[in-house]
Amino acid sequence: MTVELKAIKRYPVKGMRGIDMPDAKITAHKMLADDRRFVVATQSSLGQDGVREWARKSNFLQLVNTPKLAELGTEYDQDTATLTVLRNGRAICKGKLDDAMGRTVIEDFLKAFLKNDVAGTPKIYSAPETQFGDMREPYISVLNLASIRDFATRIVQGEVDPMRFRGNLLIDGLDPWKELEWEEGQIIRINGGSFRVIHPITRCKATSVNPDTAVSDINVPLMLRKGVNHLYMGVYVEALDDVTITPGDAITID
Repeated sequence: MTVELKAIKRYPVKGMRGIDMPDAKITAHKMLADDRRFVVATQSSLGQDGVREWARKSNFLQLVNTPKLAELGTEYDQDTATLTVLRNGRAICKGKLDDAMGRTVIEDFLKAFLKNDVAGTPKIYSAPETQFGDMREPYISVLNLASIRDFATRIVQGEVDPMRFRGNLLIDGLDPWKELEWEEGQIIRINGGSFRVIHPITRCKATSVNPDTAVSDINVPLMLRKGVNHLYMGVYVEALDDVTITPGDAITID
């Protein structure tokens, strides 16, 4: 069976819902454009200086500490860095995230929306030439949909939305868990572009939050440990070439 790229997703604001991309212009040694470009935090977690460089996710609002964020949908215009926040499918507010006034529109909404969930006023931050992935290095995450299906049917015995794992490249056609056999440094290719395998992704309790209900309904790390004796779902890769990739592209593994 052909291994295929099924979807490309990015998360312009760390901790908020991902955006499907019709294609992605990959730049060597970079994350997806605008993926985790912005973060939300309170002054109490960052201090008065805010954030000026990469920092650990514990400094920011995210699903593991602010699960209510899962109730919000998002749309994003890369050309203007404009975020639209949706609730129940309806647009609630819109603002340019690289503009002070635009950020204030989103921040005012988040302050009201999260008033009982966070201490302090949520602020949107970014830093020049910085993306706030969970790793300092500019990696791209790959999810094997077959592994998620196996985890859902055999271990959870129910549905598991791949959105829980917040991956960038969702692939299918590979046997379940086969991606965990990829060796560090091994090359996978998409549309002629090379991606170097880094290592599997260890999962935390943020994946326990249902992306549709904002309720922690499955203890994903515990069930991974009990069901497959590890805490991994997906792998990190590093782009080695500039290339444009599109859902439907075939994937080869060297």
